[in-house]
Amino acid sequence: MQKAGHQRRPAGTTLLNSPQERKGRVTSVTDRDFIAEMQQAVEAAIPEGDYVASVVAADLVDRLRVEDPELLAGWLHLKAPVILADVVARRSNSKRQTARVGAPRRAFAEAARSFTTDGDVRVLSPFAAEYVVDEANTRRAVANMTADDCRFVAAKYEDAARISKLEAAFHRAVAKKIGGRVVGEVFTEEQYLEMYRSVTQQGPRAVPRAAA
Repeated sequence: MQKAGHQRRPAGTTLLNSPQERKGRVTSVTDRDFIAEMQQAVEAAIPEGDYVASVVAADLVDRLRVEDPELLAGWLHLKAPVILADVVARRSNSKRQTARVGAPRRAFAEAARSFTTDGDVRVLSPFAAEYVVDEANTRRAVANMTADDCRFVAAKYEDAARISKLEAAFHRAVAKKIGGRVVGEVFTEEQYLEMYRSVTQQGPRAVPRAAA
């Protein structure tokens, strides 16, 4: 049985820009664990110390296109549903952000027209904005939201605000504790986590949220 994360390509097929394609023929069957291999490549690509995620990702893609295009193509093939789900979710969030215009309706419409080529202002309509309205992650346009939907959204915002406030309190407490030093000079990892769980009132497995 083929493992999840593995992809087998029968002889006679190629991946775009693969070594076999450049040679004009396929000489063997490929059976690779693209998920595990990409994880290793990512770990190896992340430098010690500070880094920018988008830069690391771009550099890794450029390197794989030259050194191992099969790994890049195979991983993208397996991850396509997850990647596209993120694209769909970001589209919805972007529409909601765009609709946040604090202006009278007429001014809003005029502003909307300035961003469209056909005069269609629905692109920026606040009623077209979408929210997740249940635990199944159903997205619904504002115009179609029920009272229960609105309460669900409100509860999510309240929960996020509460967590963010506790996270902020934790980081302020750490800053006060370390003074002119760095975190690693003052805390062990266990002490850091213990303080986090104490300040944020979370369970024994809770860890600080990473920056986006």
